[in-house]
Amino acid sequence: MEVLAPLGWAEREALEAAKGLLLDWDGCVAVNNRILPAAARLIARHERQVAVITNNSTHLPADFARILARNGLDIPEERIFTAGMEALCHVRAAGYRRVLMLGSTAMRRHAMDLGIPLVRDNPDLVLLMRDARFNYAKLERAANAVREGARLVVANADRTHPGPGGRLVPETGALLAALLSCTGSHGPAPLVIGKPSPLLFERACARLGIAPHEAVMIGDNPETDGEGALQLGIRPILVGGQSPLSLDHLLEPLAAE
Repeated sequence: MEVLAPLGWAEREALEAAKGLLLDWDGCVAVNNRILPAAARLIARHERQVAVITNNSTHLPADFARILARNGLDIPEERIFTAGMEALCHVRAAGYRRVLMLGSTAMRRHAMDLGIPLVRDNPDLVLLMRDARFNYAKLERAANAVREGARLVVANADRTHPGPGGRLVPETGALLAALLSCTGSHGPAPLVIGKPSPLLFERACARLGIAPHEAVMIGDNPETDGEGALQLGIRPILVGGQSPLSLDHLLEPLAAE
């Protein structure tokens, strides 16, 4: 009679063999920016190997480093990569002169600190992030700007992320869907910075000093964490959501040894 391996055994083997752990934030490490107990234990065991890569576009890496530090976890902001911050760095490096930015107050303030010229009218670039104050007027300005030739850069295309009590939190991708429903196929396709695009994965692996195939990606979203990892040869480990695995499955065999 064939003996089946315990749930999570193969993932546990991959975790042991990896030289780097790339961790998603929302729904994996934390919910509503509150660290999950299993995530805290996993990070503590592999602290020097961990990098956080998240499609979050409302907070800065330093914000997440502070949250981790309050939970006794020392992950420096240099090992935390966010779609929002990388989008700002891309826009600054590209040298756009007039940027219409839809995003949180904190991210807009940081954009100005970086010297990105923010405007309300006649932009040459529309930068879209998660904006809890998104409204009809903002949609109208952004849609007409894209229709008139402005480039569109998007922090991430996630439609939602998990919130407290299993509630859905609308994400940047939901705002992007509204914008694209107005603009149709007019102009070039938007440039999406976050997962599943390779940038965050590549930046994290470079910071850890490892090749992509030496890492595992632990996340909850097969479309972003899973597909993005596979494109670079990174082993994805999906937890929560539609996956039968949880972070506890990765920890239990370790605790038994």
